[in-house]
Amino acid sequence: MRRASLALASLVALAVLAPANAREEIPAEGRYAPFSGIVDTCASPGILSNIQWRFSATERRDWNSTADIVGFERVKETGMRQHGIDLIPRRTCEAVAVMGDKRRLKLRYAIIEAYGLAGYGNNVTFCLAGYDRNLTNGGDCSRLPGR
Repeated sequence: MRRASLALASLVALAVLAPANAREEIPAEGRYAPFSGIVDTCASPGILSNIQWRFSATERRDWNSTADIVGFERVKETGMRQHGIDLIPRRTCEAVAVMGDKRRLKLRYAIIEAYGLAGYGNNVTFCLAGYDRNLTNGGDCSRLPGR
C-alpha cells in the first residue's frame, strides 16, 4: 500500500513538473529549407532607412499627412529568437524616433529573416507610438513583439 502511494505521488510530481505541450525544438537552421539565423542588427542603416521610407509613404498615401521620421536615438535590441530556436529567426528592437516636428516617440520593430520580397532578405515590421491609427498593435505599440 505504501509503495503504491509513493508511486502515485511520484507520477503526480512528474506530471506537475513536466512542461505542458512541450515540443521538440529543431533549430530553424536545420530544416529542409533552412534559415541562416543571420538577422540584421537593430542599428543597421538599411533597416532604419526602410522604416523611415515606409512610414513616410504610408502617412502620405493613406492618411494625407506630412509626418516623417528624421532620425533615431537610443536604438537597442530587446530580444533575439526569444520565442524559440525552431521559429523563424527575428530580432526585436526599440528606439526613439525623432519626428520632423521635433517630437520624440517610442518605436518598436522586429527584423524578420527571409521575409523580404519573395523570401529574399530580411524584412521589418514596426509600430510608432501615436501613429498606430488602426490600433493593430494596441495603439501604444504594446502588442508588437519586443518584450
